[in-house]
Amino acid sequence: MKQVMGPSDTFFPTPVVLVGSGAGEATNIITVAWVGMVCSEPPTIAISMTKGRESTKIIRSHGEFTVNIPNVGLVREVDYCGIVSGRNSNKFRDTNLTPVPGVKINAPIIQECPYNLECKVIQEQELGDFVIFFGEIVEIHIDDTCIGNNGKINLEKVEPLVYAAGLREYWNLGSQVGQAFYEGKKLLAKGM
Repeated sequence: MKQVMGPSDTFFPTPVVLVGSGAGEATNIITVAWVGMVCSEPPTIAISMTKGRESTKIIRSHGEFTVNIPNVGLVREVDYCGIVSGRNSNKFRDTNLTPVPGVKINAPIIQECPYNLECKVIQEQELGDFVIFFGEIVEIHIDDTCIGNNGKINLEKVEPLVYAAGLREYWNLGSQVGQAFYEGKKLLAKGM
């Protein structure tokens, strides 16, 4: 039997990312769990954060941001960047994370994160107390060590950190259980 729980933001897993913004000495990092792909062509990602955040102001000013996928070894740094304001601290210095200039934008990628996306804002939408930035992905970076022998990204080596929203818990991703666009064909073969 199922229990009715009422409306909530409890949803899992969600990627947890570090969003880089700004340029030069005026950069910031914010932890965001409200993030996801929204379009394939052009490749577009959406991030959502509250209106009052320092990063919201910076992204609006610069029109660009980076999405950095941390591995499970960065859980403390990720949590820190979500609970400390960039108005009062330099999160790069505080966490010993390394800002690296983007190739196509000025916002920094984070060296210690194995997967990085450079994004240009193409649209913005306010919803409640949040601002959703839609960013066209203009460049991707991945650590060499996270590419498998087949030339594809090896998620086991990336070790992405995920978040259980509402529960306020960080988790690892786990192991592969199937191949998309293949597993369902087994049911088709049975005539279902």
